[in-house]
Amino acid sequence: MTPAYNLFFRYLFVLILTLGCHLPADAQQANRPRVAVVLSGGGAKGMAHIGVLKVLQRAGIPIDIVTGTSMGSLIGGLYAVGWNADELDSLVRHQDWSFLLSDKDDYYAQNLLNRQKQNTYFLSKRINLGGSLLSSTGGLVRGHNLDILFNHLTSGYNDSINFDSLPIPFSCVATNIVDNTEYDFHAGRLPQAMRASMSIPGMFTPIRKGDAVLVDGGLRNNYPADIARQMGADYIIGSTVQGPPKTADDLTSGAGVIGQIVDVNCKNKYDENLELTQIAIRVNTSGYSAASFSAAAVDTLINRGEQEAMKHWGELMQLKRTLGLDSTYTPHYLHAPDAARQPVSYAIHPDSSHTHGASLEANVALRYDTEERVAMQLNGVYSPGKGKLQFEGTVRLGKRLGAWANVAFNASHFLQMALQYGYSYNDIDYYLKGHHDFNVRYNHHQATFALNGLSIRNLALDLKVQWDYFNYHQLLISRQYNNSTFHLADNHFFSYQAALHYNSHDNGVFPTRGRAFMAHYAYNTDNLISYHGKTGFSEVSSMWDISIPIGKVVSLQPMVYGRLLFGSNIPYIKYNFIGGNSFGHYMSQQLPFAGIQYTEPIKNHVVATQLALQLRLTENNYLLFKSALAFDDDQLKQLFQSRPFAGFQAGYYYNWLIGPIGTCVNYNTLSNTPSFYINIGLSF
Repeated sequence: MTPAYNLFFRYLFVLILTLGCHLPADAQQANRPRVAVVLSGGGAKGMAHIGVLKVLQRAGIPIDIVTGTSMGSLIGGLYAVGWNADELDSLVRHQDWSFLLSDKDDYYAQNLLNRQKQNTYFLSKRINLGGSLLSSTGGLVRGHNLDILFNHLTSGYNDSINFDSLPIPFSCVATNIVDNTEYDFHAGRLPQAMRASMSIPGMFTPIRKGDAVLVDGGLRNNYPADIARQMGADYIIGSTVQGPPKTADDLTSGAGVIGQIVDVNCKNKYDENLELTQIAIRVNTSGYSAASFSAAAVDTLINRGEQEAMKHWGELMQLKRTLGLDSTYTPHYLHAPDAARQPVSYAIHPDSSHTHGASLEANVALRYDTEERVAMQLNGVYSPGKGKLQFEGTVRLGKRLGAWANVAFNASHFLQMALQYGYSYNDIDYYLKGHHDFNVRYNHHQATFALNGLSIRNLALDLKVQWDYFNYHQLLISRQYNNSTFHLADNHFFSYQAALHYNSHDNGVFPTRGRAFMAHYAYNTDNLISYHGKTGFSEVSSMWDISIPIGKVVSLQPMVYGRLLFGSNIPYIKYNFIGGNSFGHYMSQQLPFAGIQYTEPIKNHVVATQLALQLRLTENNYLLFKSALAFDDDQLKQLFQSRPFAGFQAGYYYNWLIGPIGTCVNYNTLSNTPSFYINIGLSF
């Protein structure tokens, strides 16, 4: 071989060695041992896994296998399809977990009638009847919103596939409660597997797969390190959120006892699987529970996971050396699928109450306040099919009793024809300038035929023909009330009504942005034409309010509203009444007024304005300050010449599961005395 050839091969050999030293790190380590990450169950406490993954990512640890249970299956499944730790951090912080963990329909996807329902009932349950009945039963929450979210976040990987074909091979665990056996998902539909793995028994409807009924995998294998080993893992890094064993002294409350029962039943294989783990990262989640989904709790749990993982930094660096990787090695981290990055829509069709098959919906409302004490309202809706016909019934229990039946035909998404009959027994205290002057107890019968223009975006138009009959039982008059001629006689009305509604508020209880408008007109008669042989009397009312965000925690809410009565011989039951925090609380014409918590009659024409300042202290804690001013007079032209009255209110509210819990202090210039009010639950 000539010197030239020798020189050529020498340079070629050196070049190959040089290129070999500069091959991508993953190519250099193609035959290295495989590393698995195992994520335990734990509900909201599992948010700590994201903090652990952030540290593993920072340390440059290659992850070849992921297994998980319950919340660990959610975070692990998303990590396996490309959601890296930083993306998961941002994702979970921007979720409305109270919405996701319910079956509530998306607020803006509903028409205005159904939004009002959501602002009334704290618990709703819909069951699909017929062939799909089983798929809708077995838990308080069907998991509709979770299903939509999981399908969206796994876009591109939500068909039936082998989970070994994911960017990172994955497996998760569920429990088959038919025979109390472990069900390991290695293939199928990824969002369904994740959903089954976190189906807490009794809380979420189980997933039915063949003859198996699948619930939370924590009941059989809450930390599936054994599955990671079966999938070929040589080294296991585990993240667990289980607390230390409890003693008898720790079990002093009902919640503590229930938590202990859950922990003990989720102990299966836990100790054995920990022995398979090379680096066990046990996150301290004390002070938090499986239901701690508030923004502050999520933030703290992620930070705790990150802090605990950092304590194992030396072990992680040692693992890299064992794998043959230098300290600067960083694997190629994936990113979430492009389709999964788009905003998720929870709307199925414009009126989400419509279903293609027969369905039954049940709604429950509870309330306590210092005026009416305890009240409950139950509502049921039956749809025979295709969303055209609906039968609805409502029962109200408490100081004011009532029952209503409604039959509606949905001609389209934009038009509904409805026939309703309602009965209510009313026991109402009336005040005059702050003095309790009289109490009225009466029956109210009402029949209505309505054409409801359902939601066109945020707009609705209602046309009604209505019959009202008032039958008075008892009138109790205070000694301080000197009008001995005052009396109430049974009466009835036929009215023609039209109402226009607009509402773009982002929340029905504590709005931060949006507008609302209402205009209502009613012409009242006693024979469809006239009233007491004369022209009927008219009601005109309107309301406009707006929520203006100022920064992230403050919202300014101005409102203008009023009601005008025109005609003669207007009966007392149709007078203007003012007081309380919401429109139509005791009677349809009641106007709210900050500072007046009771019900007070006022003159035939009233115009009022209110300014509210809403401060969100934390995620669910609010301070509300309101001031109001009103003019009333029996002569419209003298309305603004009359002396106005004012009111003021300061309150604190906590937005709880069943609605706001709060208290407020009121003061008004009509009575010149303060009042105190406590409220628990939504208004109805």
